[in-house]
Amino acid sequence: MILNGVTSALDSWTEKKQMRMKILFKKTGKLYTLNYIKKCVRNFGSGYNNTVLRVTEKSENGMDRAVFFDSVAMLMPNFLMTRAGPFKGVEYFARDVRDPNGQIASCWDTVGNGVVGLRDYLDRKRKGSRVRVLVDMRDAARQEMTSELWKIFTKLEPICRGETTLGLVAASKVLFAVLPEVALPIDNAEWRKAFKTINYGDIVMAMAEEIHSWENKTQTKLHSCDPDGGLTLPAIYNVMAMKARP
Repeated sequence: MILNGVTSALDSWTEKKQMRMKILFKKTGKLYTLNYIKKCVRNFGSGYNNTVLRVTEKSENGMDRAVFFDSVAMLMPNFLMTRAGPFKGVEYFARDVRDPNGQIASCWDTVGNGVVGLRDYLDRKRKGSRVRVLVDMRDAARQEMTSELWKIFTKLEPICRGETTLGLVAASKVLFAVLPEVALPIDNAEWRKAFKTINYGDIVMAMAEEIHSWENKTQTKLHSCDPDGGLTLPAIYNVMAMKARP
């Protein structure tokens, strides 16, 4: 499935054929150290860390409609996605979800079954900790996962479009809310300058490959860069991707 209207709008990004920016490595090719990444995670803000931990814990026992609504409502305000656009007014307060425009409901109706199915698949394929499933699963399973994630993304993106904006950013953040162990939230600058592709599955695959490369070179596990523990690998990678933006 091709994103209607998005491919043509972003042709100039993909036609450049430039190398995708590395996130865990400097422009010189040298890697960022464990202590540096740990410092970046610590300084990124307790609001982000605490919200991501809450979202991850919310879906620890699986995904269903209630967990989907709670997770999106908890995360989107933290990313400032509720001040304007399709998710305007979304709130999570006292364990209640406020979805004034039915935006979360539309997302669930469109991709809910796919998200539940993919979450079940991840639970079956993971070998150990959920926070590391992205890199610990077998290559074939990861390829199948990213392919399915891309299909879900292409269905979700049109639902997340605003009057003057594409739905790329919002769609990636919805997926991060409900699949924090494998999905990556991506802002406009990262789409344009860092990843240089609209294929969300390719981005997730590249993230896994880069994390694997960094861990091999440092002989360190990336999740150990989380000072307090509990953040998923995409959550840590997102901190460094935000710092890498031009």
